[in-house]
Amino acid sequence: MSAQTYFGNKRLVGLVGHPVKHSISPDIHNAAFNHLNLNYVYIAFDVKENALGAAVKGLKALGAAGFNVTIPYKQRVVKFLDKLADDAKTIRTVNTVVIEKDRMVGYNTDVLGVINALIPYKDMLSGCEALILGAGGGASAAALALARLGCNGITFVSRTPSKARRLAYFLRRRIKISVKGLGLSASNLSTIAKVCNVVINATPVGMWPNSGYSLLKREQIRSGSLVMDMVYNPPETMLLKEAKLAGAICVSGLDMLIFQAAESFKLWTSLEPPIEVMKNAAIEAIGRFA
Repeated sequence: MSAQTYFGNKRLVGLVGHPVKHSISPDIHNAAFNHLNLNYVYIAFDVKENALGAAVKGLKALGAAGFNVTIPYKQRVVKFLDKLADDAKTIRTVNTVVIEKDRMVGYNTDVLGVINALIPYKDMLSGCEALILGAGGGASAAALALARLGCNGITFVSRTPSKARRLAYFLRRRIKISVKGLGLSASNLSTIAKVCNVVINATPVGMWPNSGYSLLKREQIRSGSLVMDMVYNPPETMLLKEAKLAGAICVSGLDMLIFQAAESFKLWTSLEPPIEVMKNAAIEAIGRFA
């Protein structure tokens, strides 16, 4: 049975992750599809850890146009795909899959999402030293984006020091800038954050419903630095509140979310996305969690 038949002649796209109940991607993409009168539907699929391969094969069998990939599968999904596009190949991390002519091609639109969110601050990013909180797929995408924007050096900090070191070693050969990996500790955070003029949170810390948490306090954040949180719900996280009080420039994860979603939309439909429609849908959807 094809996806077009099962979903009332609509072309299926979706989200694969665990958990996905907090995701607003269906709201964003379905609003865009409806606005342009496209015969597509976007559905979130909560896929248990031992069922990723079956889920990917199932979406292909259903005739889906493609799907997004979120935590914890952005790196694990790679082995089920036929090909990786440039950015996905560089960092071995995928957040968007296009199914074309019976082949599954992995892309990483998170990289462009970060670049487009930070491009207004390009001048201050040139030659910067950056701290990235986390060492997963989002951290990899943020690092490649920063390298493209002219960053001079990156330090990953993770609760699992070996993971941060492995990621640093892996990326050092690919993005051609200084990359280090350290364990998450109060002393490490304080020391590094004070010498970095860019901080990006690529962990789920501060995400709804546990939105009262931040890995950094205001006294650890450098005044005049740029702080971006990849968490988008709430749009102003506790980290961004602390950063604002410290006198930093704040960039919401909502900006990155919309820009990466727009790139995914282009890949699936070959059309220009209605970005304002997508952003308004995201804001309305986040309001449900308040």
